[in-house]
Amino acid sequence: MSDHLQAATVNGTNVTAQAVLAWIQEWAEANKLQVPTDLDQTFADAGFDSMHSVELAFFLEDRLKIKIDETVLFDYPTFASLADHLVSLIRPQANDDTELSDAVNAGSW
Repeated sequence: MSDHLQAATVNGTNVTAQAVLAWIQEWAEANKLQVPTDLDQTFADAGFDSMHSVELAFFLEDRLKIKIDETVLFDYPTFASLADHLVSLIRPQANDDTELSDAVNAGSW
């Protein structure tokens, strides 16, 4: 996975692709599904159906505190691509907060 080291902040907590994958694994195990060792495997190949996809999207939305489309697993069908995508959704918000903080500290706000 290319973005293992990329991180964003949600409620003061650093969120990495690894953290997202851990949440997916937590949810999958609670729903008697397995997260494969090959993170480039698709959700469909891992046994996720459309209802699982919607439920997982809601679970991740709650964890990340961002709006996640119910069809996100179809747009990002592998475990790796979904984790990278979700971190990228958060990162712009983190950058906006940093830019605002920098502007305030520099006296330009």
